[in-house]
Amino acid sequence: MEKHSLIKSFPILIILLTIAISGGCKKEDDAPQTQTDKIEFVSLVVEKDNIEITELTKVSATVKGNNLTYIWKCDNELGVFEGSGAEVLFTICHGGTFKVTCEVKDNANNKASKDVYVTCVE
Repeated sequence: MEKHSLIKSFPILIILLTIAISGGCKKEDDAPQTQTDKIEFVSLVVEKDNIEITELTKVSATVKGNNLTYIWKCDNELGVFEGSGAEVLFTICHGGTFKVTCEVKDNANNKASKDVYVTCVE
């Protein structure tokens, strides 16, 4: 009879042992979440890549990410941007080919950038 009673209590013993082991482990789900999403710069498009002096052209950035900040730059200090965010207007007051750069960053300081060229003719 003792063997029979041991066999009957074996499943209960396994269940109790499993509960005791799993109850002592800390779940990692309670750990603070960190931002793992990276910025994906999909495209940078200029509406017209050949413009006349002081003509405006629209420049649009398509970027995947959260809490993004857009920084627009021209390789010539005379380049002018109107607006902010993912879409701006660009112009310049003299002829030449100019590099327009859009740099994007998020709250976690991830960064991405793309360049496009605009030619201004007199």
